[in-house]
Amino acid sequence: MDSAKKKEKYLKAFGAHVKRTRIAQGYSQDRVYLEGGLSRATMSRIEHGQVDAQIWTLARIAETIGAPGFRKDVA
Repeated sequence: MDSAKKKEKYLKAFGAHVKRTRIAQGYSQDRVYLEGGLSRATMSRIEHGQVDAQIWTLARIAETIGAPGFRKDVA
């Protein structure tokens, strides 16, 4: 598998994981938007694997939704 295909596959799988975690924690995209300061469009693109998000954006999502394993004392 070439690098571009591998990246696309990874981003889609990661986005699906973000969405599952967000839903499991009881958050809508709107709630993440309001509490985490991320646009609805950004959340949608991440969850659909359409963007390679920066680590700071991912940390804000994790902190907002209380993702398991995320250390708030570091953020």
